[in-house]
Amino acid sequence: MLWGILWVVFSYLLGSIPFAFIIGKLRGVDLRQVGTRNIGGSNLWHSVGKLEGTIAAILDIGKGAVAVWLSQKLGFSPLIQAASAVAVVAGHDWPIYLGFQGGRGMGPALGAMLILVPKAMLLSLIFYALGFFTRALGLGVAVGILALPFFTWLQNYPTPHIAASALMFAFMVIRRLTGIGVLEEIKASPDKKKLIAFRILFDNNYGWGRPR
Repeated sequence: MLWGILWVVFSYLLGSIPFAFIIGKLRGVDLRQVGTRNIGGSNLWHSVGKLEGTIAAILDIGKGAVAVWLSQKLGFSPLIQAASAVAVVAGHDWPIYLGFQGGRGMGPALGAMLILVPKAMLLSLIFYALGFFTRALGLGVAVGILALPFFTWLQNYPTPHIAASALMFAFMVIRRLTGIGVLEEIKASPDKKKLIAFRILFDNNYGWGRPR
């Protein structure tokens, strides 16, 4: 059990490595000061460059996948495997190296769940794709992650895996509402409920499409 706990801690520390932030710094940009001020690959893509954003996204997906894949190869129980998936995403969302203010966690979540519950995650990716092609990726991701626990249960994965799938959605909601400056925007908004709904569903302040 001790080794399992240590692996979960390792997964959190691995998830805490802020690849997009590091790449931004190497390009002379502090992601916390530009664009959405999010330290994830999407902000890097828009604020620094598509190549840099793509590299960061691959690395973020990779760290999620590696944490869970190694937990399987090392023979840890389904509980530790699921806890490793949760920990690597929590590390990205609340990295110890950056004062616990991280990204949205969608990259490492994708990588971790593709290894932990591959059949369920592939079904969720259908919603990701629909969101991408309809220019509502944030909504597609939200629906896909919301449906993931159901797909995981439907495919008869172990209970810890279902619980980990549900936590992915909880983490997403929390991070969409607590990114840098988001709470301040919500407090200052004359229509707080609408803005909260937009943040949860679309991960922006204006809903579907482009800002007006």
